[in-house]
Amino acid sequence: MIIKGHDKPLKLWKLEALERRVSNNHPVFSEIEEALRIARAGDRGERSLDYYVDLIDHDKLRCFYDLRLPWLNYHFQMDTVLVKPSFILITEIKNIVGDIHFKQETKQMIRILGGISETFPNPLLQVSQQQYQLEKYLRLHGFPPIPIYHLVVFANRNCILHIDPTDHFHIGKIIPIQEFIFKFEKINRAVNKHVLSEAELERMSQLFLREHTPYDEDVLKRFGVSKKDLQRGVYCPGCGKLPINREWGTWQCPFCMKSFKQAHIPSLRDYGLLINDTISIEEAREFLIVDSREVVKYIFQNLGISRLGVGRGTRYNLNDLINST
Repeated sequence: MIIKGHDKPLKLWKLEALERRVSNNHPVFSEIEEALRIARAGDRGERSLDYYVDLIDHDKLRCFYDLRLPWLNYHFQMDTVLVKPSFILITEIKNIVGDIHFKQETKQMIRILGGISETFPNPLLQVSQQQYQLEKYLRLHGFPPIPIYHLVVFANRNCILHIDPTDHFHIGKIIPIQEFIFKFEKINRAVNKHVLSEAELERMSQLFLREHTPYDEDVLKRFGVSKKDLQRGVYCPGCGKLPINREWGTWQCPFCMKSFKQAHIPSLRDYGLLINDTISIEEAREFLIVDSREVVKYIFQNLGISRLGVGRGTRYNLNDLINST
């Protein structure tokens, strides 16, 4: 049973908006492109486990995707948490290509691709820390001690894992995605004593849902991009160029010569993702490059998004557009 599905890919949407709005001549444009590529691969990888989880035939299984919980002064995030009355399994999903080597002595992960060697943070150390934090978190909330296991799952079929058979730290805990269901069943057979009652399972589910806090990153701050660096205007849904022109109730693209009625919606969404989740008439005029206040008022009225305040202080809630995606 899926108790918490995947979060909306807010990080991905923000990076896509930033890539659209930053000139390709900007010093950090290539960094934004690379971050977007990694975010897209990560999102695909995390969702690729869904199929294998669906193959598990257990009535008492509860599944939580993209779970981020508070602990001490921080939060810890887990890609997938599977809860049964007898045990909990945390998985960390990786979607990368190349030859992946793990070193027992140094606890390093090294990727070799195209003859280039690159060191990555060890995902097994990462998920081990998540296990430690979840154990402390559950104890803090009064749950009985329950076995918690962890796995690192590599989702990309163009990835070759290299682990020495004598490496007892990594072996058996880092697996290709096709092995996941067999690994889960092995744990399930080995641990059959129920620790959590149905009431405790329900209390844990409600606690996770209540305390889950999605990560909302300020991508402008991350890349050192200012609001002034963002390209203004409505971009063309057809060819992607900007700005396009507002003429007689439609948006006309001077590049591909197509016209669109609702081209302002993705651009307002960009503003909400990158700058502020509320916007005034004047801010919208400036960002969309529209001369008339009445035109902007008309656009907002037709969108039907909620208003905050009255008169000159009126602001419009762009979360209505973001959450409708």
